Amino acid sequence: MSQAPSLLARIAATERPDLVVVIGYGDELPVFRHCRALWQFYAAHFPNIDIVFTRWSDKLGHGEVHHNGYDLLIGIGNQMQGAGGYASSGVWSGSENSKWIYRQMLMQDYLLRTRTKPFFCYQTTLTSVVDFRALSTVLDTLPKTGCHAGPVGRLNAPEDVAGLIFTSGSSSIFSHDALERMRERYDPNHPYSQCPNDIWQALTLHDFQRTPLPMYNFTRARAPMADAEEISAIARQKLALGHYHIRVKTVEPQNAAGRREDVDPWIMLRIMETILSVEHSPESTRALIAAYRQDASAGMILPARSASQLYAGQRTVSMGDEDAIGI
Repeated sequence: MSQAPSLLARIAATERPDLVVVIGYGDELPVFRHCRALWQFYAAHFPNIDIVFTRWSDKLGHGEVHHNGYDLLIGIGNQMQGAGGYASSGVWSGSENSKWIYRQMLMQDYLLRTRTKPFFCYQTTLTSVVDFRALSTVLDTLPKTGCHAGPVGRLNAPEDVAGLIFTSGSSSIFSHDALERMRERYDPNHPYSQCPNDIWQALTLHDFQRTPLPMYNFTRARAPMADAEEISAIARQKLALGHYHIRVKTVEPQNAAGRREDVDPWIMLRIMETILSVEHSPESTRALIAAYRQDASAGMILPARSASQLYAGQRTVSMGDEDAIGI
């Protein structure tokens, strides 16, 4: 009598041929190097999910693209370097945004050239953890074309962008045609290319609707290796409620300026362990999407710009571990 596959075996069988997951990172902060190693471990449990880690390289010429078997390297040559970069100055700037968007465009062009069938592109961050089973459920709810989805925000100013609806740069989903439109419309010399990439994407996809999707954030300051049971319990609760994306962005409380590398990877490890030890409920994910959409936009798919504020009513979906509300 054959035994049923174990939970880990079923997780390993998770498959989504129409999905490419993109995670960009660099040497800006030490935490990224630690989390890249964690992701190498975690991704091995989802061998059938296409994950592309991308970073820039000063060893390649400007515009060269090369996958070394570990990362997709985007060449910046000498044209986009300078002493004022974030890694050396700690100050984020328009030129830094421009460099990130440039890398994103070459990465997206690479995906469009190397994949033969239409796909969803899910962009997330290295300090996030994703349950790919739940993400697959999310994709089942989305249109295969005209898709720009994720946790939504709205700009109030300046005047030329007031009302713009954007999706979080830590968790955005695009259909294949959205990548094509961004590639066609990319102008590195346009002032908008100095904006953060999530704002640039929203401005560039001015004819795409926005589909609100939930996220959960660990942002409360914690000490290294602290609160393991609490973190696991929160993660278990959020996964049971249907969350697919959990972001970690915190600091060690005694040194808020620069010790994320001592805190965030420990939190991420607890979340990864929890995902790999629990079942996924598609019904819960669909219910959570509906609840978040009700909170964010009264249940509506959103236009690219809106005169109405988001999250105008009473919120029921918690967005992070510093919230004291609802689910």
